[in-house]
Amino acid sequence: MTEFRLGGWHRTVPGFLRRTLEKADENNVPFLASALAFDALLASIPFMLLLLVVLSVLVQGRLLESGPSLTDLFEQFLPPHAELKGRDPFALLETILRLVSDNRGALTLYTVPIFLWFSTRFFASVRTALNHIFDVSVRPLRRRGVLLTILVAKGRDVAMVVATLALFLVNTLITALFGIIRTLGDDAFPDAQFFLSTLGAAVGHLLAFLFGVSLFFILYRYAAQRALGWRPALVAATFAAVAFEVAKRLYGLYLLHFATLDRFSVGFNIGAGLLFVLWAYYTALVFLVGAVVAQTWNLREMQRRQRAELR
Repeated sequence: MTEFRLGGWHRTVPGFLRRTLEKADENNVPFLASALAFDALLASIPFMLLLLVVLSVLVQGRLLESGPSLTDLFEQFLPPHAELKGRDPFALLETILRLVSDNRGALTLYTVPIFLWFSTRFFASVRTALNHIFDVSVRPLRRRGVLLTILVAKGRDVAMVVATLALFLVNTLITALFGIIRTLGDDAFPDAQFFLSTLGAAVGHLLAFLFGVSLFFILYRYAAQRALGWRPALVAATFAAVAFEVAKRLYGLYLLHFATLDRFSVGFNIGAGLLFVLWAYYTALVFLVGAVVAQTWNLREMQRRQRAELR
């Protein structure tokens, strides 16, 4: 009976949660999240800059004039916060984004190599972390030359960059379309009253949530050295998207009611920067916990198959 109880964690939700926490502790998820957050901070600004450049090329700047700004696009990944002057914890970041947007023409030639370098480094970190969590490193790989192995890994990282950028472009175009419809109103779009209603706003929030699920799904399924099954990838992506939204709301409450930046003796900008770094770490932690959920789901399916074969 004791062995049955110890081996039956996959049968109950509490057992699944306990096993997930155990796997997170075994894989040193907090430590991996700190490294991933560091690379994410390096890649975030170049990524948004290249996204802006690509959008400018595709729509020749027309969409950017009437659609969302670079700051608006970036803020959908930030928690709710005060936007008053002197109280915005992300004011420094928003200032940098405005400077980047205003000077995108002069920085275009420098954007591509910088973005590719830092973004592939970021996805290499994602790949390494997921390989560790998914136990890919313990599986024997086909022998390759060192140079070929590096090129294949770098090619995989570049492919992930392109896929993520394409997903961001689709989300940006949809967000811009909603923004244009709401800005111009019934006069320009008499048949688009649905998008101006409360239900239309709810659809917009649902699309933003589905974008998060899609982004996490691509990362979980394809970023690791071994492709993850679609079912555990979808479960993990849904969990991560929900956890990200919950974390964003909770962190927003903290910023609005508990974080007082004037207590930082080193100044407001340093305090705001620390809060942004903390948010990046929080996001990386949610992503990696989602990966642990995927791995635990895989183990659960293996346990069920083994039990079925023994019957």
